Amino acid sequence: MPNISHLNNKAVANIHSFNGTEYGNLGTVNLVTAPGLAASFADDKAVAKSITTGTGQSIRITDSNGHFNFVHNSAYTISFWIKPGWNSSLNANIHLFTSTTTGTTNSSANMIRIYYHESLNRLYFEYRSASNAKKSNFWLFHANSGNYAAAYAAAGLGSSYWSASNRGNVGDDNFTMITIAKSTTNSAGSNYAKMYWNGTYLGNGHYGANGTGQGTPNMSTADRQIAIGSNSWTYAKSGNSTETQYNDLTIWDKQLSASEVSELYNEGTRLDATQHSAAENLHMYYKFENNGNDSSGNSRPAFVISGNSNFESI
Repeated sequence: MPNISHLNNKAVANIHSFNGTEYGNLGTVNLVTAPGLAASFADDKAVAKSITTGTGQSIRITDSNGHFNFVHNSAYTISFWIKPGWNSSLNANIHLFTSTTTGTTNSSANMIRIYYHESLNRLYFEYRSASNAKKSNFWLFHANSGNYAAAYAAAGLGSSYWSASNRGNVGDDNFTMITIAKSTTNSAGSNYAKMYWNGTYLGNGHYGANGTGQGTPNMSTADRQIAIGSNSWTYAKSGNSTETQYNDLTIWDKQLSASEVSELYNEGTRLDATQHSAAENLHMYYKFENNGNDSSGNSRPAFVISGNSNFESI
């Protein structure tokens, strides 16, 4: 079935059975063989970050084996699905994905982060080295002009800010897929670090093709700690009102192309990333199906989910 992408207006990745027959037992459909159907997989749960603070309420990895030691000139892609629980009166940063040197409380220790500044309606990508040298860019969602027009159209938030009451363009279960795809160039400019909302490229960002920053980051390959839904150096509170849900975190050791990001988005339905065309570059993969285990096949460390942070049905 290699040429069929939909059946009865349903993406083939979502087809578990046909006329009562499980997919694994299908031989042909209208004389077309079934092996081309994308593999289905359980996707019943997400992980929810507590709105309280501290390591004891965190979703985190503390790595000791160099599994996430990307540096300033590494190519990588970080992608995750998110369902905001915060409201629009925080006046604060909401850290979505962060990493720093294992054991540090210093935000400049090999930091990589994706965060949303709620009061400014900006989605940031930034990385820093120990000297506080940094590169960054941000995408603004409520202005339909200039460098912001592409992000305005992709997010679909209109003139209001991103929050639980205004999620904009979403996929299944009201989740949005956020992706940063970075090249080997030591820059957060849009020519080198491309941000996507669902499967749509957000354009140049505020700082355009070459980005901005201070100094020249020179990150080391030290072991890293990773946090979802908070920063990774103090595990500070990120959000309010209700818990924010995260699902299907994938980390790739290459810069995914626009078509590969679109493939991962899968028209809004989370894809089993091991079936992706770039699966050989799938570095870490967390489905959060009631555990924090890695599903990439690379035996990466598991997430620890602590305190009121928990697994929730979706």
